[in-house]
Amino acid sequence: MQKVFRYQHSQISYHLYGNGPNVLVAFHGYNQTGEEYHEFGKVLGHYFIIIAIDFFWHGKSKWLEERDFTDHDMKSILSGIAAAEGLSQKRFSVCSFSMGARLARALVRNFAHRIDDFIMLSPPTFAFNRFLNFTTNNYFGLSIFKYFTYTPDALRNWVERLYRFKLMNRSVYVFTSKFVGKQERIEKVFKTWYAQRKLRTNFKTFAQTLNNNGVRVILIVGKKDHITPPHQMIKFVRKLNNRRIFLLQKKHELATPETLRVLSKLYSTEKI
Repeated sequence: MQKVFRYQHSQISYHLYGNGPNVLVAFHGYNQTGEEYHEFGKVLGHYFIIIAIDFFWHGKSKWLEERDFTDHDMKSILSGIAAAEGLSQKRFSVCSFSMGARLARALVRNFAHRIDDFIMLSPPTFAFNRFLNFTTNNYFGLSIFKYFTYTPDALRNWVERLYRFKLMNRSVYVFTSKFVGKQERIEKVFKTWYAQRKLRTNFKTFAQTLNNNGVRVILIVGKKDHITPPHQMIKFVRKLNNRRIFLLQKKHELATPETLRVLSKLYSTEKI
């Protein structure tokens, strides 16, 4: 079921799956929607009611405010959706895939005292987070980003050169080639990244927040994932007090059979 929540001048679409006694707030990756969590509802619906939120310019979500999107907005939106669904008093868990990790961390920062589990599926690397901050918060980086956004042929040429000189691996090249060279696609990337620019994470402080509130972190990553290589994030999660780490035979994908099997067993009486 898809619904729309009105927030000030903006609108946020979200999808509901399952009817379990617990709540899971989920965020999708780039060029996806919350509908990607449909399969999760099939295997976790007995345990969770899943609220899968569409990020702006994905699904029917639109950010129409004349200011940056912030942690406070993320908190207010979740509070509003929870109230609309009669779930305001419940504790909840958070799940994110890829790009969605940035929004999920903003939610965890604001509701850490009410969160049981934080499930990270193929989260971005630290290098990508630094790159996103540079291209959206640094004047020089933002100027370059805007230039490539409105001259997509130039970006395509650079991607081709990086791949030709083996400075970009094939998986990243194939992924990037899906949207470079086409105006509407690169503009969507720009608007998506730019909308998240204020959602910055100090990972040292974030780790303390997770530990201090007893949040269990569940990291599920792929051995074959060349888009967001898992090694650094595995190292980060291993330092947390309450964590589970699963390294699976998968690529940069959300609802794989391997991922669903792990989650199904994790939220049942069966031990992994």
